[in-house]
Order: sequence, then structure tokens, then C-alpha cells
Amino acid sequence: MAKAVVEFGRPDVLINCAGRAYPRPFEDVTYEQFDETMKINLYGVWNACAALVPAMRGQGGHIVNVSSMVGFIGVYGYTDYAASKFAVIGFSEALRSEVKSLGIAVSVLCPPDTDTPGFQVENTTKPEETKAISASAKVMHPDAVARVMIRGMEKETFLIIPGVDGKLAHIAKRLVPWLVERVMDRTIRKVRRRFDR
Repeated sequence: MAKAVVEFGRPDVLINCAGRAYPRPFEDVTYEQFDETMKINLYGVWNACAALVPAMRGQGGHIVNVSSMVGFIGVYGYTDYAASKFAVIGFSEALRSEVKSLGIAVSVLCPPDTDTPGFQVENTTKPEETKAISASAKVMHPDAVARVMIRGMEKETFLIIPGVDGKLAHIAKRLVPWLVERVMDRTIRKVRRRFDR
């Protein structure tokens, strides 16, 4: 990173978009998977910020850390992923308070399921319960997510949530968390009755 700063100059924008998910029931998530998920999804954000915030200090700029809807709603099958993405939001909120006086804005992007190669891989390990919970939500195109992110950056919005479904889920989680839990629990019970789990 230091070499890139010397060669290309100080960055105006840092977008931390690396991440991956292998959804599985908690008991099937190995320590190695948990460790790797945290290193990619959380430590990757930390490392890039640690390397580039000093370079942005003199001129300001904008940092966008990519979390997920699973960064504010814990969903069946995502214990390791949710831990990493909840942490990205907490980290970003704390970082925002520290770098605001330096003229650096911080946002967190919380996209829903997005049609990317990573999403296709994610679907290969997704439990039936997880599939059922997310079945009613629309899968967004990456271009649509990017447009929402750019608009959010222009407004210096902290929590950028693309799509109506995501915004409604965030409001429901804040105002009626018991209802969100009840709906997910009911969905899980239906799946288990169907598969006799």
C-alpha cells in the first residue's frame, strides 16, 4: 500500500469490498473457517484502513467499508459471517468518530444478496433454512448496488442500505426486533417440518 501511495498519490476514496461467506449451521463451522472469515471480512478492512488513513490525513477523503444486511440482522447459517459483518459496522462507527475532524468521511455499505460470483459460491453451502429466510428478498444487480453506494457517498450517509427490502428490514430490526425474530423462527420451523430435521 505504501508503494502504491508513492507511485499513484494519496487516495481520495478507499472502498473495502473484500469478503466471502460459506453459510453453514454453527456446529458445522470449523475454527479454521471462522478464523479465515474474520481475517478476510474484518481484518482486511482494518489492514487497508491502517495502511491508508495516514495517507488520507492531509487531504481528507471517503472510506466505504462493505458490511451486509447480515451485519445488522443475525441470520441462520451465518454465525461466522454475521460476526465479521457486525464487527465491520462497529469498527466503522468508531473510526468515523475519530477521522471526522481530519475531513475523512466513513460509510458502511450493507447490501442484500447481490448477483456476484461470490454469491454463487455462497449458495453452494447454504442450508435450506437460510435459503427459505432469504427467498422473498430480491437479489440485486451489482450496478444497482454501486449506484446506491455512490449516492450515499455524495450525501455522506453513514449506513448505506440498497433496496427497499433492506431499508424495511433495518427499520423492522430497530423498531420491532421481536417480529423479525418471530418471522425467521417460523420460517425455520416450516423448513424443519418439511425435511423432518
